[in-house]
Amino acid sequence: MLCSDLITVQLNMDFENIRALLRPDQVVVYTGPLDRYFDYKYGHLAWQTLDFEVAVLGVSDFQSISVMNFADIEVPFTRIHEFKHLHPEREAAPNRTVIMKEYSRTAMKEDEPYYPVNSPADRSTIKLLRIATKAEGSVTFGGRLGSYQYLDMHMAIAVALSSFHNEVAPLLSNLREGS
Repeated sequence: MLCSDLITVQLNMDFENIRALLRPDQVVVYTGPLDRYFDYKYGHLAWQTLDFEVAVLGVSDFQSISVMNFADIEVPFTRIHEFKHLHPEREAAPNRTVIMKEYSRTAMKEDEPYYPVNSPADRSTIKLLRIATKAEGSVTFGGRLGSYQYLDMHMAIAVALSSFHNEVAPLLSNLREGS
């Protein structure tokens, strides 16, 4: 889907820095925070963010699996990643492994949001935001942040492919026919 000469991919760029440069006829897939797109006109949505703690340990194997989730209230982190298990076909360093703990917390304004909270207050705000998205014409809102939905990876991929097929591709076809 990215092979089209009509598609430009911009990575590591704040949307607000290029927003004014966009033409009304350009197709945009916006995956940032939905409330931020509308400059918080309808209010702020609540988000969770993650803090990461990386450690190199002097053991060959820490947890025997790539990701372990922790749901106990007494455990301060939500999961531990041990990256060597993502590629068991590769030779790992003996007596050494790298782990990363994820700590979830409420996102502040300066934090990168990861997950929607979806409280009752958020649900009333999201209704207004979803109405506003319909008036944006050639902008498609996607991902966890752009849709304000918790999406597991398999669902994120399915939604992205469906969105491209149903929303983005027709807009690109209209552009091609109009040029």
